[in-house]
Amino acid sequence: MRAPYHPMRLRQCGMTLVELMVAAVIGLMVVLAATATFLGSRQLFAANAEAQSVEDSLRFAAAVVRGMVRQAGYADYAPDRVGSDGTVVIGSSANLMASADDPSDLDIVGASNARVSFTGESHGSHNSRGVNGSDSLRVRFFGRSRAGGGDTEPDGTMVDCMGIAQPGPADGEPSLADRAWSFFFVAEAADKEPELYCKYRSDKEGAFRSEPLARGIEVFKVVYAYDGNGDSVPERWLDAAQLEALAGSTAGINSEWRKVVGLRIGMVARSGPGIGGAQTQVERLYPVGADFPGVSFMPPADGRLRRTSTFTVMLRNVMKEPAP
Repeated sequence: MRAPYHPMRLRQCGMTLVELMVAAVIGLMVVLAATATFLGSRQLFAANAEAQSVEDSLRFAAAVVRGMVRQAGYADYAPDRVGSDGTVVIGSSANLMASADDPSDLDIVGASNARVSFTGESHGSHNSRGVNGSDSLRVRFFGRSRAGGGDTEPDGTMVDCMGIAQPGPADGEPSLADRAWSFFFVAEAADKEPELYCKYRSDKEGAFRSEPLARGIEVFKVVYAYDGNGDSVPERWLDAAQLEALAGSTAGINSEWRKVVGLRIGMVARSGPGIGGAQTQVERLYPVGADFPGVSFMPPADGRLRRTSTFTVMLRNVMKEPAP
């Protein structure tokens, strides 16, 4: 029996197959758009994080290197104590003179395109295939001991490249050998990533050790402000090999190094692999600035982000000539 017709009853209809397919396609498009937005945001976040990491590495490495260079040749002229006879004693022996031809007596010295051993006091030699042509740099300076603490307790004002406080020289017979050491060079870690290393000796009789300072530093270059006429104004900038070539003989090399009044240091840092995306071309980088076109680095198209840092440090302390 047919149900009676009621004028207020609503008519119910289902969705056709076409409408269902259109709705499914629209829903799929919304999901795909949301997924693409999420993946893009995630990639952008990762790229920003890597870029920040690269900047942090450069900033930290520059701060450490700049601080060490400023300490080069430091010797404390302040009296450490007054002797029983009323004479003033300067424990740091700031008036000690270096030898004329011993490289270890230089407060600033480096090597161009140098590979450096992780142990020992060598800063490497020129053209020994440094990582990406990177240079080495060695800095020496006296530490400072705490007043009343003897000659072995540092006061914390002078530190090496690892941040270890360095004591002043012995009160008895101080010598140039009492100075602290700080080396900088680039080497590859176990996973082949380049790092800026610090080589140091934590105590005066201990062995040399090397520790990574900043990961991703693939280029470390140094040029030196050369003051040939002694008026404290540099006439030109030279790398380590060019500077030593001016000596003409091994005996005169130390004398040329003591004419350095400033350093210009450049570094290139890179991110982890694949962060920068595909690259169709790369630009040549100039670690120590466009004013030095001869010092350049052509990175591979490996999809990494790269940044450069360049800074100049004028030496605060005179690099002494040996006593006549």
